[in-house]
Amino acid sequence: MSIVVGLAPGQDNRAAVELGIVLARTYRRRIVATAVDSAAFPLAPVHFESQYEKKLRTVAEAALDEARALIPSDIESECVLHSARSSRRGLLEVCEKTDAYRLVVGPSSEGKPGRIALGSVSNGLLHSARLPVALAPAGFEAPEGARLKRITAAYSGSSTSADLILGAAMVSAESDVPFRIASFAPRSRVVASANVPFDMESSVVDEWTKVVRRDTDRILCSIKQLHIKPGETDVVVGTGADWAAALGAVEWEHPEVMMLGSSGLGALKRVSLGSHAMRILQNSPVPVVVVPRRAKADYIRQQEV
Repeated sequence: MSIVVGLAPGQDNRAAVELGIVLARTYRRRIVATAVDSAAFPLAPVHFESQYEKKLRTVAEAALDEARALIPSDIESECVLHSARSSRRGLLEVCEKTDAYRLVVGPSSEGKPGRIALGSVSNGLLHSARLPVALAPAGFEAPEGARLKRITAAYSGSSTSADLILGAAMVSAESDVPFRIASFAPRSRVVASANVPFDMESSVVDEWTKVVRRDTDRILCSIKQLHIKPGETDVVVGTGADWAAALGAVEWEHPEVMMLGSSGLGALKRVSLGSHAMRILQNSPVPVVVVPRRAKADYIRQQEV
């Protein structure tokens, strides 16, 4: 199995490559750095089409050379120039061909430092990928030789996030990486405008933390192979004036990833920009791994074998 790192020709791909390196080292997989040659100019004269395609291919090969220089010698790797009708389709084809464990993509060129920004390709992948897609924040870098220090699973109380908890716990156990569960809740405008006392708000947070722990204990302890006892899993709840403050209210390791479950047929397919999942993604200070329902079902089937 591989970690496929999608490269955007002509853009800064360091964040994606750095995240791919961390995941490859943590999960003991090889990296397949992939640039897609999707040049297509059907309405142009033949001689101009050839020049256009040659230029794009040169840019794509340059992106592969840059990735090759970043990948350390302790990571098995391959750099691939793949021809396809679109970047999205090409990356998914490589993922299928190499039996990919994760697909890693970088932020949009318009992303703010330290934040995840979706571009047209990454947004399309979240609608169609059948494997977990790891999204790197702008400017992401990791220390030399780094492995993941922790995996955090975002929990909302829904049945789909319950499945995600199982999947994240299994990934943690297989890779020997610490695991925790996090729930995020920005203070509603109603509560804020009502000037609810801090001690009352704290009691609500404490009660919600107990509910999350109770639910997740029940979920995790039902899987005997995980060897997790009640109360062993770290549970945190982040609250704040808005989503950014809520995610910033909890402590984060570096490097760490947050696993986020989708609620639609495909990853984020039915999640609007106003949804909790998208707000968490946009405000996460760490890389996010979006897990489609199909992948969560695969995790569960593995435990039933």
